[in-house]
Amino acid sequence: MSRPTSLVLCFALLLAALPAVRPQPALAAERFGAVLLHDKNGMPEKGGLVETERLLRNVGVLIDAPELPWSRKRGFDATFQQALVEIGMAVQELRLNGATRIALVGHGLGANAALAYAALRGGVDALVCLAPSHDPERHREVFLPDVRKARNMLSAGSGDVRSQFMDVLQDKNYDLSTTAEVYLSYNDPDGEAVMPRSAAALKTPVPILWVSGLKDPLVHLGRSYAFSKAPNHPKSRYEEVVADHAHVPSEAAPLVAQWVRSLAQ
Repeated sequence: MSRPTSLVLCFALLLAALPAVRPQPALAAERFGAVLLHDKNGMPEKGGLVETERLLRNVGVLIDAPELPWSRKRGFDATFQQALVEIGMAVQELRLNGATRIALVGHGLGANAALAYAALRGGVDALVCLAPSHDPERHREVFLPDVRKARNMLSAGSGDVRSQFMDVLQDKNYDLSTTAEVYLSYNDPDGEAVMPRSAAALKTPVPILWVSGLKDPLVHLGRSYAFSKAPNHPKSRYEEVVADHAHVPSEAAPLVAQWVRSLAQ
């Protein structure tokens, strides 16, 4: 065997002895998932968030739209804390389906719950708060008689008994039939459904898109009410659109889709 031939043979044997080098798989592309949280007395398949859902799907966002305890059908059948558990289940479902980043997109009371979830549980990458509402701390005196009634019922061991309580929908009072435990979880002025407290309690900066309607009764609260209390994030935005409370989501839907898409870039 000539010297060049023997060198080639030795090199071939050396290569054969080395472990096979497999190509490394490319990192999976990041994909946003969004949990849509409807307003008080709403439904997932109806209302303003339908257009938001359509446009988010168009830009590749995975969607989960649970029916929450305050829906028209459920009628406050679970506490605010139980609602946060249900939101967590929707978040987990999106992750199992391939979402690598999660946005909570809420309307009205749904926006309130989105803030509370992010503050108390974390693990979300963006918040969209559309015409956020339900502010028991501002109605402290109005709610006080029924808050006392609910607390007395709880003390007497009747927390699971359904009764009539007063609630507020878009600054209008109405009678709500629910249990004392459920009522207090939403309307305690020192409880977990207080938006300024939730915003201030966010442990890390989270990008927030906050959209108020110029015809919404709560627009006068402005950015200082809760938005400005959240830790500052460079991609957070406070916007106003010409719409009443019910139509803020549909009016803001293109903005929401564009903003969420920008976070994924």
